[in-house]
Amino acid sequence: MRKQNIIKKTKGLVLTLACVFLLAACGSDNAGDTGSSGDQGQLPVINVTTEAETQDPSKKELTFAEIEKLAATAVFNVKWYTTEGDYSAGTSYLIDSEKYGGKLLVTAFHYLWPDNAQTFTGEELPGYVKGGELYYAQSGEDTGARLKCNLVIPDADAVPNIAKDVAAFAIKNGDSLPTLKLSTRKPAPGEKIYLLARLWDGEVINENCVYEAEVVSCGNDEIVYTIDKKYGSTMGASGGPLVDKYGEVVGMHMAGNEAYYFGHVTESFAVQIDGGHLSDVTY
Repeated sequence: MRKQNIIKKTKGLVLTLACVFLLAACGSDNAGDTGSSGDQGQLPVINVTTEAETQDPSKKELTFAEIEKLAATAVFNVKWYTTEGDYSAGTSYLIDSEKYGGKLLVTAFHYLWPDNAQTFTGEELPGYVKGGELYYAQSGEDTGARLKCNLVIPDADAVPNIAKDVAAFAIKNGDSLPTLKLSTRKPAPGEKIYLLARLWDGEVINENCVYEAEVVSCGNDEIVYTIDKKYGSTMGASGGPLVDKYGEVVGMHMAGNEAYYFGHVTESFAVQIDGGHLSDVTY
């Protein structure tokens, strides 16, 4: 029995499902035509700019057990306090930020889109989110950390605009919580990566919250990858970090169709975060 009573807000489920079907039907701006949700034979077309996959002698390659430890201690669910009520949605993780003087919680912007809103921007987010509690995604235990304030990212947007889908928050009482390092490279096609998240719905649930994936292609904004279909839906994984064999974040999961999964490349969302500013509204 998980110690946190997670409330799945209806709008989060509906929005995510809508994103999946929209991506299946239309693809994304960078991916071209991905085909219908039933067309699993057509590969997304992406302008690929990657580095060759080589061993970096300055870095330690993690064992699978060490990747599992990352998932257990560095991936979180958040109970969001909003003007529409409290709910839990998505997956989050922490990064260090020299610019903002501490740790930032990073997640997907589309989980924080108000019900019935036709448009919504990062500038409006401080008026919607009123606080939040961080829980370990794997165990469901309360970390004791809380949201402190919103990082205003003016150009934040939701799926299907994967290249803009990011939200971030300063936190308090989280000094003991680990952060994940952002990678400075793009993963190569065929490279193994790992999605760290607790899925809400699927035929097979990994209690270790680690899902092995393989890179199909990686552009300047989006990464395309595959995950074993035995896991079924990735509902709840949006915002979850995609880490490489060094445990560094190369992207962030956003959505998928029946053939492929899509994420926001680290370099892209890091630029957005760097262009933001901390809100004057604190919780």
